[in-house]
Amino acid sequence: MEGMDTTRAPCLAAVLLVITGCYAQAPLTLPVPARDTRVVAQVTDSGIVAMSNALGPGAVKVEGVIAAADAAAWSLRMVRVDYRGGKSTLWNHELVSFPRAVLANPTEKRLSKQRSWLAAGLITATALVAARLFGAIGGGGTSETQPPPPN
Repeated sequence: MEGMDTTRAPCLAAVLLVITGCYAQAPLTLPVPARDTRVVAQVTDSGIVAMSNALGPGAVKVEGVIAAADAAAWSLRMVRVDYRGGKSTLWNHELVSFPRAVLANPTEKRLSKQRSWLAAGLITATALVAARLFGAIGGGGTSETQPPPPN
């Protein structure tokens, strides 16, 4: 059982690196984001109350993909909602419409090619080192015992 825990840790670390390392967040440059832009925004205090029927109580941050947006409202295909107390819930791209005033500090979340290549390189290097350490590749070492002489 202990061996199982030691093999899970590197795998979990690699998955977390890929998930978090490949994205970059930057402030939105336009007041109305384009369709299919992935955004992360805080929910205002009044928004927590106003959106509680759609998001559940205590939603403080949302992440989603813009389905439609104008100056008054944004419709997001929801990806994730963070709640008070640190709980986070993944969504399955359900459509939720927000009055623009309930979303604060919106940022654009986009795939970073540089971070993705760096993550891929680190994962590959880690896999090669692990394979070498556990004997899956490499060495081809010599046998200490000599084969028997032919008869």
